[in-house]
Amino acid sequence: MAMDVRSGVVRDRVRSVAPGRSGERPAQPEPPVSKVFTLEGLLLCRGCGMSLQPVRMLGQRAYRGPCGCRLSAVDAEAIEQFVLEAVAAPAPGLVADAAPEELRGIFRRLFVAVRVGGCAEDLSIIWRL
Repeated sequence: MAMDVRSGVVRDRVRSVAPGRSGERPAQPEPPVSKVFTLEGLLLCRGCGMSLQPVRMLGQRAYRGPCGCRLSAVDAEAIEQFVLEAVAAPAPGLVADAAPEELRGIFRRLFVAVRVGGCAEDLSIIWRL
């Protein structure tokens, strides 16, 4: 049985069964991620030395370089975890149970900068101490 999809009745029925197909995007909840970028102002591009800027991409936190050296953004969760582990290894009490807001201040007191290369694992920390 053929249906004329130009018919208003059929079009309305299709829209009611398949919401979002009429060009509208259904609202999606924001994922529960931290809003604090603990390395903001400290994270630098290893290639040129420019500061990577915090951004939200597809609901995820990331750091992106305005320089063009990097083809993709650095995942904020991953690089912040690597840096946290670098601090926790020699001084676990320093960051134990610290909230992201507190970590931001701790990192500023400990580091001059964090340089990142091609991926989050390719980083070097320049310590103040």
